[in-house]
Amino acid sequence: MSNKVNRAQQWRLFFNNLIGFSVIFMVLGVIVFVLFRRAMLTSTDQALRVERDARLAGPPRQVKPMVGGHALQTRGKSIHPFMTTTLIYNTDGKVMNRDQLGSRYDTLKNIVLDKSETGHLHTIQVGGKYNFRTLLVKVPKSNADKSVAGRYLLIMENIDPQKSAMKSFKRVILITMGVFWLLSILMSVWMSRLTMRPILKSWGRQTEFVGNAAHELRTPLTIIQNKLELLLTKPNDRIIDQAENIAIANSESQRLQTLTRDLLALARSDSNTVQTNFENTDVPAFLERTIEPYTEIAASQGKTLKVEQVTSFKATLDQDLIHQLMNILIDNALKYSPTGSTITVSANNLGRKWQLSVADQGIGINAADRERIFDRFYRVDSSRSRQTGGNGLGLSIASWIVTLHHGTIAVHANQPTGSQFVTTLPVNPASGLSTYHEK
Repeated sequence: MSNKVNRAQQWRLFFNNLIGFSVIFMVLGVIVFVLFRRAMLTSTDQALRVERDARLAGPPRQVKPMVGGHALQTRGKSIHPFMTTTLIYNTDGKVMNRDQLGSRYDTLKNIVLDKSETGHLHTIQVGGKYNFRTLLVKVPKSNADKSVAGRYLLIMENIDPQKSAMKSFKRVILITMGVFWLLSILMSVWMSRLTMRPILKSWGRQTEFVGNAAHELRTPLTIIQNKLELLLTKPNDRIIDQAENIAIANSESQRLQTLTRDLLALARSDSNTVQTNFENTDVPAFLERTIEPYTEIAASQGKTLKVEQVTSFKATLDQDLIHQLMNILIDNALKYSPTGSTITVSANNLGRKWQLSVADQGIGINAADRERIFDRFYRVDSSRSRQTGGNGLGLSIASWIVTLHHGTIAVHANQPTGSQFVTTLPVNPASGLSTYHEK
């Protein structure tokens, strides 16, 4: 069922990405094509306006022929280049410069004068194959050039090359958009898988967490229920007669309480609902206060808890969380250390960072297990962990606390035997404690 839901979610992400990429590429293609077409016609429209201004300025001056000009003058006779053509109409719409047009007249003679288009730029097609950009001008009667005074000038610029270029560019744009659309499919597949990866990982962790939590909760609840049912079958017994069963039920209820507290801490860590309180702390004095209660506990178990001399220094930290971290590490060391062994706690100032170490002389952890020791519910020896009351959550919580302080925690082999947990934390976590105040 979960695989089906995951596949459906991945398909939704794929189609969302594909639609997004397709819309972006389409809009981009349209914008580029419109801008290209506008740029192509802008130069043509500018040439028409220049020709209009020249016509309205009066009769053309005698100038030497210039390559690329729109109106060349030779011996007083105006010669229109191939690209630019001007039709001169009288007020009745009759073409007045037929002789100047020559062979072009047969092609252009069917263009009808539309006085309503005066001053406007238009694109027309002549003879079914020639494309022109046109500008109709009404020449005032007071114009110095009497040959056009009071008449209409239809200035025409051939735009067949521009049309051809736009057609080719349109083809290129369509091919490019097709290629990019295929690329968008590949990118959508890749991005949907990339997006689903953390979701699937989180889903897997959540499923594993729920399964492990249910398993851990079921064991103490079953034991407590069995002991209570046993007590109900012997209502006339005295408490001392059932002291062992009561003690077992009480022990399991305490274990259940610890497990519930740890599960709550991990749930809060996942939802970022932890209220932190970072403050400047005298580290040696703080460690001494934290470790002192465990000294007597270690002695009662025939073990020695030793604190190495710590040079005085201060660091910014959340005292409650670091206190919890110390409890976890020291409790873990006491559980797995044999009678007569020594647990050593030390702290060193490394400049911008400081290091906290808890070393024991216990059973040790092999290299393969060190990589997973901070995973939730992971236990090197399940049977031994159950005997010592472990649930596999303590070191996960320790890792979370260290992460909140932007530090690192690692486990190393302690010579000649045992393990050493080394935590490295920044002395001043951030020039912005706001990052750490999570609500």
